[in-house]
Amino acid sequence: MIQQLKKLAVLYLACLVAGTLALTAVYCLPVRPIQEHVRVSVDAFLEEGDNPFVLPEYKGSSLDNTTDAIMLGNAVYQSELPAYQAAMKAGRAELDNEHTQLALKKYLDQDRGLTLTSYERYWHGYLVVLKPLLLVFNYGQIRILNGIVMAILVLLILRQLWKRDLRRGMLAFLLSVAGLFPMALPYSLQFSTSFYVGTGISLFLLCRYEKIKEKEQYIEMFFLAGALTSYVDFLTYPIYALGIPLVLCIVLDNENIGNELKRIVACACSWGLGYLLMWAGKWLIGSALLKENIFADALQTVMGRASGEVGAEQISRIMAVLRNFYIYFNLYGVLLAGILILWVGIWCIRNRAVMKIDQALLLLLVAAGPICWYLVTANHAYIHYWFTFRNLSVSIFAFAMITETGKTHRKGEVDS
Repeated sequence: MIQQLKKLAVLYLACLVAGTLALTAVYCLPVRPIQEHVRVSVDAFLEEGDNPFVLPEYKGSSLDNTTDAIMLGNAVYQSELPAYQAAMKAGRAELDNEHTQLALKKYLDQDRGLTLTSYERYWHGYLVVLKPLLLVFNYGQIRILNGIVMAILVLLILRQLWKRDLRRGMLAFLLSVAGLFPMALPYSLQFSTSFYVGTGISLFLLCRYEKIKEKEQYIEMFFLAGALTSYVDFLTYPIYALGIPLVLCIVLDNENIGNELKRIVACACSWGLGYLLMWAGKWLIGSALLKENIFADALQTVMGRASGEVGAEQISRIMAVLRNFYIYFNLYGVLLAGILILWVGIWCIRNRAVMKIDQALLLLLVAAGPICWYLVTANHAYIHYWFTFRNLSVSIFAFAMITETGKTHRKGEVDS
């Protein structure tokens, strides 16, 4: 245990140093070409509005152009602070709290009627990728590139599942992707971060499973996944980055319920520790470098997001959960749920003699993870249900992967 804690401490310090240095490095990049590439797309961006639907009348396909404008505003802002302080400040121009796209356009047009605002409580690690991309591409082109990379990642996951003889797992993963309303993901950078962390860690696990198991590196892997999620994400659907690889661990390990339950709890706690410590690390480093107290604002925000209050109204935590399920109360959701329930139900009936009940119960435990998240973050889950619902893709994947229980062996180490 002591040795494990030492490893996590070293990994944590490495994450803090690497994260700070990476952000400082991209804040040394020239801002002018970034501004020019954003200017090319900003008018079309304004025409779309705040939350356009990719699929008409389907709330789950809504884009988040408001938050994307914040991300782009951070990327184009020319700070007068030294790079290491600018990286911690993550400043941008603001017109008011409701017109971030217009503020972005006015800033690029050198309008003087703007004020400086910032989100110091977040790392804004997405800028490590976004700023270099904006040196070469405009926002529209990045959306296209985003879709291509996402599709490649999905295909790579399917390839690894096929090589490990998890053929039903391929359909399970596709159903979980369908639960994300994938048609919207490439068009909103805000929705991409958790997807990349969760899918990337899952691909790493599938490719390196034998070595991870042999060296007992589960804890370090999930700690890193939590830290990366905290580094790049705006609290969109972070449980995706925990739940998808956790489901894969259960199915690949295929161990007795006692050992596997201990591993699940340890991995989940490690992910949570990485997530919270990385976030707190930003408050600590930011406060030290900026010589201001970030903790007060950050803690107030955390308490607010975890409360059951929305404005002056007290809401039920159960209502926060139900509101996220509401996204699927339409034809899209009915078809998805119908395929999922019929397939898993028929498989369970036909294979009840070989199905491992204990393994299925562990998968159902992970499937409950998003609901627990909504109960804890009731305020945030209630207000932003139109994108936090994507955490439920973990529930879809876990439930569907019941069809992969009962196998007595897995293929050995796969070829790369």
